[in-house]
Amino acid sequence: MENRIPFTSYDFWAYLSAGFLFLFIADLVAGTGLLARDSWTVVQGAVAVSAAYAVGQLVASLSSLVFERLLVGKLLGYPRNVLFGQPRAWTWVRALMPGYFSALPDQTRKAALDKGKTTGITSPGEGLFWAAFANARATPAVMSRLDNFLNLYGFCRNTALVAFVDAGLLYWSYRWGNGPDERLYWSLAATAVGVGMTFRYLKYYRHYAVEVFTSFAHSKET
Repeated sequence: MENRIPFTSYDFWAYLSAGFLFLFIADLVAGTGLLARDSWTVVQGAVAVSAAYAVGQLVASLSSLVFERLLVGKLLGYPRNVLFGQPRAWTWVRALMPGYFSALPDQTRKAALDKGKTTGITSPGEGLFWAAFANARATPAVMSRLDNFLNLYGFCRNTALVAFVDAGLLYWSYRWGNGPDERLYWSLAATAVGVGMTFRYLKYYRHYAVEVFTSFAHSKET
């Protein structure tokens, strides 16, 4: 049965869900009623799924830029560095998010660095991460957990972006589009969802790196 579904789990969690969330609110604000219908033909359903998938792909590209390259890369620091005690964020930001900025235990960091040195890598960073990831790929159980974290952080990241965009659309509809008052409340709710999902994204993004490095540090030599 699973082989008949033309989407992977990541397609569903990261692309389709985000695409539908955006299209539904855009359809509501525009008042077109294309998605709010009681029945669907096969062709209409196929077009809707295809549109949601395409929009989800665009959302994923934009959310990667906003959350990974800007928020994480420029402000907070990537987990591959944070886990080794090399954050980028200001002190007050680290105080507000102690969970994200917690480093790996000293023994785990030392074990990972020692293994990295056998491949010519002498410091934390992207090189050590990819060496650790190559090691993880050889262990199916580890890759299964990594796939789960990938699905979770991809879903949270894309949903966070869509929630913020939907909040803006709903507020515009309330403020300038003669929308009902309830859209203001839905806009506030969407903003809260965006904030919450951003923190969930950071949690699972960090867990992904933790799994990569701990499995590398504690794996047995072959």
